[in-house]
Amino acid sequence: MAFSEKVLILRTGRFKEYDLWVRFLSPTRGILTGFAFGGCRSRRRFCGCLDSLNLVLFTINAGSRKKYLTLEEGTLINGFSTLKTQRDNLGIAANCIRFVQQICLEGDDSSAVYSLMLDSLLLLDNKVRVPSFFPLLFKAKATFMHGYEPLFNSCSRCGLLLSKIERPSFLYDNGQVVCSGCVRNSDQGFKARQKSLMFLDRLRLTRPKDWIAWNPEQEVLQDCFRIVDAYVQYHLE
Repeated sequence: MAFSEKVLILRTGRFKEYDLWVRFLSPTRGILTGFAFGGCRSRRRFCGCLDSLNLVLFTINAGSRKKYLTLEEGTLINGFSTLKTQRDNLGIAANCIRFVQQICLEGDDSSAVYSLMLDSLLLLDNKVRVPSFFPLLFKAKATFMHGYEPLFNSCSRCGLLLSKIERPSFLYDNGQVVCSGCVRNSDQGFKARQKSLMFLDRLRLTRPKDWIAWNPEQEVLQDCFRIVDAYVQYHLE
């Protein structure tokens, strides 16, 4: 059975003299590895498309007798050539891709994360000055979009709005906020600043192009790093 799909190449490597393995992100099938036989020298089937950070339309053979995917041909859609000449933005892109490889598994519906990754690459490819905290926001947003979206806007037990909670706690085991009156000794979480939780709640509703104008306080970023790191480690690592 063959199918065609636009995918993002994450990594490539040679395994024979002229053959390549290609690891890529599919919006409908998660992260997959396919083999481009003769890919190192084929100008007709894979003309200039088998590089990392390329958006490619692949025709893929997933025959029932084979235990692997064969890449039959590819067409380059976007090579993000400007991004690849910008050292800082390229480092940010690599950071984001490493995280995507952690959370997207084979067979996953990864359409939301795929869209987020493409939005980020298009932004980084535009010679835009991206803040150093961009990977943190990407990591949080990708986690929220991949089925682990927390509830920040109110206490999960009494319903008190976050804007009225002076000393909220974030529970990383269930992704919920509780007020000081509802917190329990058995809770797996920690206290966080109200403004930090409101910042993450705002993040849920935005896209990468919105983040470049943000200038959060350092203590908010520190809180966010702690919250996102604990949440990811509990649910994904």
